[in-house]
Amino acid sequence: MNEVNTDAASPAEVKKNPYTIWFVVLSFVAPVVLAYVMFFFIDVKSFNNHGELLNPILHIKDFKLRNADQELIPEKELTYKWRLVSFVGSSCDKVCADQLHDTRQVYRSLGKNRHRVMQMLVHLEEADPAFSKLIQDEHAEVIRVHGTADEIAAVIGSVADFNQNQVYVMDPMGNVMMRFTADQPNKDFLYDLRKLLKASQIG
Repeated sequence: MNEVNTDAASPAEVKKNPYTIWFVVLSFVAPVVLAYVMFFFIDVKSFNNHGELLNPILHIKDFKLRNADQELIPEKELTYKWRLVSFVGSSCDKVCADQLHDTRQVYRSLGKNRHRVMQMLVHLEEADPAFSKLIQDEHAEVIRVHGTADEIAAVIGSVADFNQNQVYVMDPMGNVMMRFTADQPNKDFLYDLRKLLKASQIG
């Protein structure tokens, strides 16, 4: 008869390493935290930004954006990449068209970092035929969602605080944290955007 090894520890007696789960969590969280510390607390001192840093920072989920069927879009579908967000009305005049064109040019100038960024139009009203044709002809790759001025103004502060000729920058975690006006040069917009992407490797 074989002898039973009474010295071997039973599974119940084997203690799991209590630090394993924390190591796994930190491996995912640490890069994000480090990126934010680098940008907001270290690099920001040497970052002479041209855009306006929003205070407080807003979150995209609070805008209650909807798809073409007027269904609320899940937060996970609105995040994971940087986004250049423009609010538009039913029509698009020359200033609006120029701003959309400039935003597209800035996006295309990002080079190897272009895959980390998406352009998004938030329609506050149904686009008229002329505007729809402009989007189809020149901005077909842009993500299009829908929102209401009242709901978005409740988040931003007032209707006067946003219009169709401003571009908002949203990070991959859904934080809307900077905006640019139509009178700011493309080179300033591109400079800030490159600095943001360099400071944070998320997205």
